[in-house]
Amino acid sequence: MLELYFTSPTRLKQMRRGPLTPHLDQLATELRDAGYRHASGAAILSFAGQFNAYLHRQHLEVGSIDEALGQRFIEDELKAVGEYGHAYNMLWHLLSYLRRHQLIPALPTTEETINAIDELLTQYKAHLRTVRGLVDSSCRAAANLGRRFLDWHVDRHQGLALGHIDGPEILEYISYACTLFPESRSWPRAITTSTRSLLRYLRWEHLIAYDLDRVVPPIPKYRLSTVPKHLPWQQIREIIDRVDVLTPEGKRDKAILLLLALLGLRNADVVTLELSFIDWRQGLIRLPKTKNRRERVLPMPQELGDALADYLVHGRPLLATPYIFVRHRAPLGPFETPNNVSGIAYKHLRRSGIATEVSGSAHLFRFSLATHLVNHGTPIKEIADMLGHASIDTTAIYTKVDLTHLTAVALPLPEVSHA
Repeated sequence: MLELYFTSPTRLKQMRRGPLTPHLDQLATELRDAGYRHASGAAILSFAGQFNAYLHRQHLEVGSIDEALGQRFIEDELKAVGEYGHAYNMLWHLLSYLRRHQLIPALPTTEETINAIDELLTQYKAHLRTVRGLVDSSCRAAANLGRRFLDWHVDRHQGLALGHIDGPEILEYISYACTLFPESRSWPRAITTSTRSLLRYLRWEHLIAYDLDRVVPPIPKYRLSTVPKHLPWQQIREIIDRVDVLTPEGKRDKAILLLLALLGLRNADVVTLELSFIDWRQGLIRLPKTKNRRERVLPMPQELGDALADYLVHGRPLLATPYIFVRHRAPLGPFETPNNVSGIAYKHLRRSGIATEVSGSAHLFRFSLATHLVNHGTPIKEIADMLGHASIDTTAIYTKVDLTHLTAVALPLPEVSHA
């Protein structure tokens, strides 16, 4: 099964040298069956092959593998050559496989503790949704990051002993978690924000005795300190015009890109867009489920209406789901997460030779629309209403790329005397 990911006989021979050799093909099979992209599966298997060779050189067996040994391998072998970008995530995949097949001891976590964590996180998500007013995707993301802290806490105390959480433990966790993805600039902020949010909830429910959220160190991020990433509008048009609309997937992708580029929709708005939200006679799209929980009604340009109609009539599979956009590859059905939209945007950006992060690919179209509107004199209030910003201050960052008006206020260069 490794041959599905690697074709070089030399590479395959190197990967199959060590105690993990009997298990690599099964790992490859599980990655394929779980629907991992070819590149992701190859990266995980490549890490497993390197780790396998390391075990062989150290004369170690599979039973000796644990987090400490994996971290030592990353420190000794990968960081020295600069190949540790997502190594800790790859290690997690490998350890999960080995524990799932009982090849190494399971973590000292009882079924009762697992159920307690699940129940706590379920209540936490309900709190974020009903009290804090977060959308479902934000609730899931906060709970997933919160689980990292709870799992780490359970490993230290051999159980869910929330009363034992203290300041030094929180700082130790933050220091550990921030090293997992050292190349990411947003990861430390995500860890600190999610940990602070979870600690506030635990205090709200009187599960901890002190306001420990104050212990979490702040990661400064200054408002309006950056320039939003964007593309020239002509380039956005070229990307959309290059989409192959002769295939069902192409029809879907073009309609999605037009929603992102012409209306500035967020990923979640596209994923949850239903046929009933469209008023074809009036040429309007109603969005009742938005990030700020305010209904938005947007005009539907003719080009967008034509693309949606073409996809619904000639491209969309016949599935019993109210959502307009669905997967065209097995398993068929609606998109699972908003990240599916970013994946589609990333695919077409990459085909146009534009390098960008997958997580921010769809927002690049939204940012480009805002920049385009600002440069053509559209009032900030209208742009804020269109993008669904609760505050006009959020939209103000786009004035930093208003080249039309910035040029008018630029000071002339001083004359240089040649005397």
